[in-house]
Amino acid sequence: MVLFHVLNVLMIVANISLILVFSERNTPFDHEIITRSINESWTTAKQMMTSGIKVFLPFVFYIGLYFIVNFILNKRNKLQNKQIAFTSITAFISLLFISFANPSEDKFDENKAFYFTSNKISYLVEDVYQFISNKRRFDSSKLSTEELKKAIEFYQKNQPFDFSNTTYPLLHKNNDPDVLGNFFNLDKNNPPNIVMLVVEGLSRDFSGDKAYAGSFTPFLDKLSKKSLVWDNFLSTAPGTFAAQPALTGSVPYGDRGFSLINVMPNHLSLIKLLRSNGYHSKFLIGFNPDFDNMGGYMRLQGTDMILMKYGSKYKMMGIGAEGWTMGYPDDALYNRSFEVLDSIKNTPYLDIYHTGTTHMPYLFDQQKEYGILFDKKMELIPESSPIKKTLKETKQVLITYMFSDDCIKDFFDKYAKRPEYKNTIFFITGDHHIGSFPSTCGIDDYHVPLIVYSPMLKGPKKFYSVNSHNNIAPTISALIMNNYPNLKNRPAKVAWMGGVMDTSVQFRNIQSMPFMEWSREMKDYIYKDYYLSGNQLYKLTPDLLEVKVKNDSVKNHMINLLNNFKIINNLVCTKDLLYPSNMLSGIQKNELLLDYFNPKVQSVVTKEPDTTLIPEITIPKNNKSIYVEVSADINFMSPGTNDQPAFRLALVDTTNRGRDFLFWANHDIVQMTKKDYIEKQWNNASIIDQFTIGDYKKSKSLLFNLSFYCGVRPIDLQMKNLRVKIYGIK
Repeated sequence: MVLFHVLNVLMIVANISLILVFSERNTPFDHEIITRSINESWTTAKQMMTSGIKVFLPFVFYIGLYFIVNFILNKRNKLQNKQIAFTSITAFISLLFISFANPSEDKFDENKAFYFTSNKISYLVEDVYQFISNKRRFDSSKLSTEELKKAIEFYQKNQPFDFSNTTYPLLHKNNDPDVLGNFFNLDKNNPPNIVMLVVEGLSRDFSGDKAYAGSFTPFLDKLSKKSLVWDNFLSTAPGTFAAQPALTGSVPYGDRGFSLINVMPNHLSLIKLLRSNGYHSKFLIGFNPDFDNMGGYMRLQGTDMILMKYGSKYKMMGIGAEGWTMGYPDDALYNRSFEVLDSIKNTPYLDIYHTGTTHMPYLFDQQKEYGILFDKKMELIPESSPIKKTLKETKQVLITYMFSDDCIKDFFDKYAKRPEYKNTIFFITGDHHIGSFPSTCGIDDYHVPLIVYSPMLKGPKKFYSVNSHNNIAPTISALIMNNYPNLKNRPAKVAWMGGVMDTSVQFRNIQSMPFMEWSREMKDYIYKDYYLSGNQLYKLTPDLLEVKVKNDSVKNHMINLLNNFKIINNLVCTKDLLYPSNMLSGIQKNELLLDYFNPKVQSVVTKEPDTTLIPEITIPKNNKSIYVEVSADINFMSPGTNDQPAFRLALVDTTNRGRDFLFWANHDIVQMTKKDYIEKQWNNASIIDQFTIGDYKKSKSLLFNLSFYCGVRPIDLQMKNLRVKIYGIK
């Protein structure tokens, strides 16, 4: 009887939880449950709990109702063991037919309607089953040499590049034309500063002159009137994890996002390329830079400075009902960045901003003030307007964009007073469509603005051609390389996924590319003026809306393109076949500082939060950064994957016999495994990372420390074959 009640209560909890998650992000929870760690899933769940105690009321009500009804029925008619057994068996058998609980996708014009109608539990179960069934199909290691050859030939045949060879499938000649230079009065002697402003969740739905919800970004609207603007611009995923690798690297996606690959394949990036040509690079972020391992990705580019310290004069945003804060508000980020610019006066520079106020839990000090402004804006909208109800329901979200827009205005007002402003080009976009605001259709999940502004612009212009984050790095690279012939490092070959941006003023799409969903699955693809989502084909309109169509030849071709990309993506990311390492020799020069190997089995059992694993090494001061490779076989003796130890890589200042940890990065060992982590056996874990040490030149004795770190439960594991390689980069 107890088991009977436990199972029923778990079913109630699961059903309500899945409905709540759907209500926040408008897509059902799917096989994401098995592709993300427990910690990641719990973090996501906490992000969804934005309604305070109200979010728990459905659980209390329905669980209470279940026991009340059960008590009444049991009191009237005592259930016999046979009846309980029959009911349990019937419930179990019904699970075998759970796929029939959902209607056919073909009966809906849009995926959103299908998602809304579907039973969330049956959708989850069926999707997990399909994911596991199809996973091996796209594993390049399972394919024969002939199958891989055909896959590479198909990919290269259907992409618009001059490919070099088949060993590195994405490698092609670097012959991109400059499509932006003619729009600017460039200083031919001084390359421009490049500033990327990546605004968390900024979406075309509520920003711009054709925003279907009306615009909540008046300054950006005004700025766009004197800028180059692409209305039909796309991110590569509906989550933050994909933005920086796409914008700066135009790289493939790996299994869970490029930045989340434990050992990222060798790759070229805009940061590496511009740094090798005299640019100073900075990553300026308002929250934890290792969110989705953005910091790890940025460090591997050799980024000169990553903003981590704000000082006591800056106040962090409030802690939400889920128990955490999103860091510093946008005004603090911009003001702190000016302090950095004043202290690091290197030009030209590539500065990449990533804001955080417009991310859950949507808290900032001026909420009351902006709430009043929002209410005044609502008074101008007729009660009969169908969008007004949605706007009121998302008030907490939209006021953060009103605040963020004012912060951007202040940012530009202050930047305009700086001497380098006149030679700076600004790229403003969103990292993805915000999940807390309802999208109009499937492709709207990726619809973000792109505004390119500079005092050097000859005049404004609007483009309706379709482009994506993948086109930014090739476009900026071509702009700099084609206009400044004296730059020394000019790669003959690149492996960008996208080409330069399409500057057609008419609506069209010349991009052929997949998208990666929340679940880290790839089901969506864009090709010409068609959009494939799951098993449905849509025609795109000039406003980037979609109309369901039937065209089996196009649909089958797009399915082949998508499935082919999954194989190529797996091949280049798991076999390090994205970009040859010898082609990076002119960009980064490595000197081996340490090669440590210990094959012995070691047992590490301790209640201490950290355990040093190798003798600490002094970092020579003639290096700009250090590059670290760590690998080992790990066997956790304590069960589960949650709260297991991490490898901590740290820079330690021991001046005056102190132990000041200047910087550290924790790498989850479960996520470091090359394949799926399997309990109660040896798993090979590996990671690469890079640390800029220029900020720590004042430290008289700077050491590198490698430790196990665990902040919750004691460390209990076995380790063997520990190898650590450290390279100095001049």
